[in-house]
Amino acid sequence: MNDRKTVIIVGGGPAGMMAAWTLAGRFKVHLYEKEKMVGQKFLLAGKGGFNLTNRLTGEELASKYSPTGFLNQALSEFDSFSFREWLLSLGIPTFEGSSGRVFPEKGISPAQVLRKITDSLTDRGVKIHLNHKLESFRHEMEFSFNTPDGLVIRKADYVVLALGGASWPSTGSDGKWVTLFTENELQTLNFEPSNCGVNIDWPDSVKQFHSGKPLKNITLRVGEKISRGEALISDYGLEGNAVYPLVPEIRRAIKLTGLSEIVFDFKPLNTEEQLIQKTVGKKIRPSDYASVYKLDSGSMAVIKAYTSKETYTDVNRFSAAIKNIIVPVSSLRPVEEAISTVGGLDMVELNPDFSLKKYPHIYSIGEMVDWDAPTGGFLLQGSFSMGYYAALSILKREDFR
Repeated sequence: MNDRKTVIIVGGGPAGMMAAWTLAGRFKVHLYEKEKMVGQKFLLAGKGGFNLTNRLTGEELASKYSPTGFLNQALSEFDSFSFREWLLSLGIPTFEGSSGRVFPEKGISPAQVLRKITDSLTDRGVKIHLNHKLESFRHEMEFSFNTPDGLVIRKADYVVLALGGASWPSTGSDGKWVTLFTENELQTLNFEPSNCGVNIDWPDSVKQFHSGKPLKNITLRVGEKISRGEALISDYGLEGNAVYPLVPEIRRAIKLTGLSEIVFDFKPLNTEEQLIQKTVGKKIRPSDYASVYKLDSGSMAVIKAYTSKETYTDVNRFSAAIKNIIVPVSSLRPVEEAISTVGGLDMVELNPDFSLKKYPHIYSIGEMVDWDAPTGGFLLQGSFSMGYYAALSILKREDFR
């Protein structure tokens, strides 16, 4: 088997590890990671509950990704069911939460999941090289790495680049690889935050007394996009699972007009008529609103801050306002705080199998490419699917499948 071709994987995140695992056994696979360990961002994603994927499959799964259609083939070849089967084969059983999110079975830590993956990589013959930072690459398939022992140059038959985005730079995902791509005449886009909090200029009545309070069971709308869940009032604005799916729409609106706004519905399970019926035949004062409508103090503060005095003191108008509170958004939180990013490698540089048009034996996958998805397991699923699909393309090119 010494005549096996060589594949270099650069980047030890989910996409890179999946590509390496899939290619192992058919190729000599070398995985290069610039940090002291692989999977640092993968581990960080596990804090507060390790949401690996989502139960959705088929068109429902594909609909969560943008731009439309970009990941369809990859998701078709390696969907959430395939991902869970693969995890189970490594000794990582999973379960579905009530929201459809998929987690490792209770008692299995993120560190244990990562260890099982890396142990499997090693068992399959993958050579892992840590503290190897990619410095340059050339058409001749020569790749230079800066290492503790100096500069080393490696050649390969195929290379898979999984260099990460620009979120959580403390894990090594800093987006600095963009310079290398520019030097090789590959088009990139500025990184922008996704799945992040938003900046709102709260009045003092909200910021001083309600920062840190959750707004539960609300619906938020930006344009035609609607999201339901929970949000957290913060000093700078708003964050949480009800906010993140709206970030693409907010980003677009800010680019077009310099400003966006979120429409809050604090009682999404009630119609306006049902809310009004709660007050029929009763003498209701503003001091009664919280108990009548079952609104917590944070919700009441936001509603009061963004309604006129005339509306707030008129019970019928207030009933309607509960479902239509408009709050301006000034900007998104910085890239460094975001859960994920968009931007990076412009997909015009890619063939459908994620190989580079200008360098057909080099693939680019994972968050370094300009695609987007909400939280809920879809980010990790997308990266693992891309890793598998790129590896599948290489296997097919060598007639292994």
